[in-house]
Amino acid sequence: MEKTKVEMRKRRKVFNICLLLLAMLQITAPSSAKSNTTNTTLNRTTPIKTTTTSASNPATLRYVTRPANLTVPVGEPAVFRCGVHGASPTFTFTFYGSKGNYSLNCPSGHVEDIPQALYGSCGTKKGESLAVWTLKGTSYSDNGTRVVCQLANNPVAPTAILHVYDDGRSYSILIGCVIGGFFGILLVFGLSYLMLRRSETLQSWFRGGQPEDDMDTIVTKK
Repeated sequence: MEKTKVEMRKRRKVFNICLLLLAMLQITAPSSAKSNTTNTTLNRTTPIKTTTTSASNPATLRYVTRPANLTVPVGEPAVFRCGVHGASPTFTFTFYGSKGNYSLNCPSGHVEDIPQALYGSCGTKKGESLAVWTLKGTSYSDNGTRVVCQLANNPVAPTAILHVYDDGRSYSILIGCVIGGFFGILLVFGLSYLMLRRSETLQSWFRGGQPEDDMDTIVTKK
């Protein structure tokens, strides 16, 4: 009997020890689970913030108006435009032509030593920062003129080219000038001839001096 009582006491002690271990495991498990969830949450939220920041940049670094290729007859003006989003940083609109290379830095838009036939300006229109190059009168030497628009921190740089052609008006102007010059010369000669005939001074000048005739006096006797 005594042996059985001793064994029963040992079993109870073992059972109590097991209960204590289980209780300790339950107490420590939630804290570790919370720390794991916290770390997981932190690890997830950090990339999300980075993604939203990088996604907002392309929205501001975009072109609203891209320069387009132009084909104009000789003598007509040519206008190139480039516009970016109003909240965008500064951008450069460069002109490469026979009159030289010039860069228009917007929004300041200050260009030095620019030819009279070329005009550059920066402005704002409906939330858009707009740069404009205007070639007031095109010539054959302007054929192949190129413009490049470059926005800061944007690898894309839109480009446009100018093509100048002859629509036949230059030949008609040349023929008109030749005919007009011919009739002008005829008119000048005609007026000169009329003035020469009516002016005695000019006639005597062209004829030269005449010798004085000897006057013979004839005396008659009555």
